[in-house]
Amino acid sequence: MRAYYYDNSDKDQREQHDSGEAVSIEQLEALGVEYRKFTGSDEENLAAVEKLCQERSYKNRDEIKISPSLLPNYEEKIKTFFTEHIHEDEEIRFILEGAGYFDVRDVLDKWVRIFVEKGDLLVVPAGIYHRFTLDTSNYIRAMRLFKEDPKWTPINRPLADNNELRIQYLRKVANGSFGIEAPRSMPTGQRNVVRSNDSASLWNCTLSPGWTQEEVQVLRKALLKFGIGNWMKIIESECLPGKTIAQMNLQTQRMLGQQSTAEFNGLHIDALQIGEINSKRQGPDIKRKNNCIVNTGGKLTREQVEQRRMAHKSKYEVSADVWSRIDLPKPENPFLLLEKKREELQSLKSELEDLRARMSAIEQKDSHSGTKRPRE
Repeated sequence: MRAYYYDNSDKDQREQHDSGEAVSIEQLEALGVEYRKFTGSDEENLAAVEKLCQERSYKNRDEIKISPSLLPNYEEKIKTFFTEHIHEDEEIRFILEGAGYFDVRDVLDKWVRIFVEKGDLLVVPAGIYHRFTLDTSNYIRAMRLFKEDPKWTPINRPLADNNELRIQYLRKVANGSFGIEAPRSMPTGQRNVVRSNDSASLWNCTLSPGWTQEEVQVLRKALLKFGIGNWMKIIESECLPGKTIAQMNLQTQRMLGQQSTAEFNGLHIDALQIGEINSKRQGPDIKRKNNCIVNTGGKLTREQVEQRRMAHKSKYEVSADVWSRIDLPKPENPFLLLEKKREELQSLKSELEDLRARMSAIEQKDSHSGTKRPRE
């Protein structure tokens, strides 16, 4: 297995697309992606996989072979596999022959490419955006492990943005449930646990500081300009450097005053206006968690969600003439500034080490010649 950031070039999806920036196993684990390597004989490997199945309560398995001769409409199918999507169950693949690539989104929505080959076992968590392709060998044989009723129907982006399993995944990332370290500014001990009220943001992510009032107002304008849930456009605008999709999604819930955002998906609305309305809603059926209204009834059908969305569009959405003229700030990225300072510090350290080495050489030369230089 080898993981690295995808280079986003226009080459065929089966090429390596190696940006040269490696990604560690620890970074993958922080995203909920698990990896194991089996190097024994086929019998030993299968025994190890069987043990894993018992640990994770996976009772069923099957094998899948993919190649141009085995899969009708091969070129069309592998493009379908390469469409960004989530599953509502974790995806476990043990590679028996051949090779391929799993691409997963990191916390900044960048693609991480994971090369897998014989002996590699990969666990892709439910709710993470990912895609798959074979490599240029155009052949793979893999074992799929699953429970009785696997939910492998792909839910493509952006339809999956407000899927409950997607939201749960984002919360796990935000809360450090996948092993992300707590902020270095936090002292060790019991406090070294991220809680929902550790900052002004809801379920604050360990990878970025909490929200300021100025940042909330920028997010408000960005949601008006790009629409609720259009996180990629907001990231590309660079108006909120360092903020992750998880943070923006959860902060939007707080602004709207409700946990479910599906009925506003794609709408150019003022989130704080909806939040003001929700804050005044009362009644026995209104339940709140962290000041956000939660759904206590049955799950709405897609048709019901769409009906609500169209009603909100008619009542609250601003005109294109208004949202298209919204200007967003473009502050300097604090992480880039920090990296620049680190580079400057490293340069100063190198200069200091070089100066010390030169002084040491001069002192050694003087000691051998018996000369003493006056100290200033």
